[in-house]
Amino acid sequence: MRRSRPARLVVLLAALAIAAAACSSDNKTSSGGEGGSGSGGTAQGGTYKVDTSNCPPEVSDKITGTVKIGTTMPLSGGAAAAAFAPVADGLKAYVQYANKNNVVPGYQLSLSIEDDQFNPTLTTPAVEKLRDQTGVNLFAGMIGTANNLAVRDSLNSDCIPQLLANSGDPRWGDVKNFPWTTGALAPYNTETAIYVDDIKKQFPNGTTAAMFNVNSDFGQDYRDTFQKLAGDAKIDIVDQQTIEGADSSPPTSQVTSIASKKPDVILAVPLGAQCPAFLKEVANAKAANPGWTPRIYITATCASTLLLALAGPAADGIVTIVSGKDVADPKNASDPQVVSFKQAMTDYGFKSDGDYPTASAGWAVGELTAQILKQAASSPDGLTRASIIDAARNFDYHPTLAREGAQFKMNGETDPYLNEQEQVVQYNASSKTYTDIGSLNTTYEGKTEKPS
Repeated sequence: MRRSRPARLVVLLAALAIAAAACSSDNKTSSGGEGGSGSGGTAQGGTYKVDTSNCPPEVSDKITGTVKIGTTMPLSGGAAAAAFAPVADGLKAYVQYANKNNVVPGYQLSLSIEDDQFNPTLTTPAVEKLRDQTGVNLFAGMIGTANNLAVRDSLNSDCIPQLLANSGDPRWGDVKNFPWTTGALAPYNTETAIYVDDIKKQFPNGTTAAMFNVNSDFGQDYRDTFQKLAGDAKIDIVDQQTIEGADSSPPTSQVTSIASKKPDVILAVPLGAQCPAFLKEVANAKAANPGWTPRIYITATCASTLLLALAGPAADGIVTIVSGKDVADPKNASDPQVVSFKQAMTDYGFKSDGDYPTASAGWAVGELTAQILKQAASSPDGLTRASIIDAARNFDYHPTLAREGAQFKMNGETDPYLNEQEQVVQYNASSKTYTDIGSLNTTYEGKTEKPS
């Protein structure tokens, strides 16, 4: 019998959880490394300039005519490819839009995507192919922590910009040792701090909490930050449970343990299909424990309304963060920027029933890359690899699909994280939309803890 779309999607996301775990379970290396290009850079008159003294001469060669952008994404290999296909579509659509509308005056953008199947062992040969056969000038929007780490040393050694790594790993803030690598997503430690801020507002006299996280460096980043901040926030962590990244079974025993402590708050850090599975287990535990209604904070990796819809009513009321507009929310249907985005996607050939929220992530990478290139091209040095990374690290921009008031900023070694202004939101399962909680949180702009 043919399976329904939701059933097939659960299977898809279960497999994706395994792939995501592989991408998030790398062991953290030191903030240094053999591939770093020395002292990073200097601030001259308040403006960061990357150190090119150890770079090959071509780092300062003018780029003319066409800017060649490379990236790696899972284009085959099952679940990851299907899940991330809209990201590639959004990026391709923006490049087409940028060329049509002369977004980078005097230049055409050329995009080449190589398939690494979400497997970091395949990322290195994919990047080498883009360098040797395509001659890319920069990389942008590569998906996955371990995938980006796999080539960070080599790209920094050769002074090739590695922009907008699609991951929130705090290691992207190590400007001193890896000046040529920047991140795109909110750092995981910043995200946790924003949740703690909201917990303090909701429970000013203190509260009890439980932690549920995937057993990987990804999960440990949240756990470490939560433990660090809990004391000052008067949060008593009464239980801490983990799940292996490749485990697709419902976390029944972990949730049963948490429910036995009846905490007021749960901070959940699952992956992929573990997100709805965890929420359904909590719903079962709540039904078995009348009166227990914990406030659940679940990470932005689970924030896709498509993913939360799989949990049904069990996802109702969860709290998370977003930095962009929900392009699928009916209230944004007439927003001029959303209309423009959807029209460009249609022109590109995107189907009307496609996953626009995921595609918007690729669109955002394209837009940010184009704006960095535009800024670099207008610099006194013109468009070079060095001026590209200088522009990325001296950046202040409001993306068209970002939340009102949100600025994406970087400032050399002082502020190495692009995305630190987030909106806390609460999910409504019946409408499959979010409601804002308070105003945009800008507390951590330029203040995120950097690797030591």
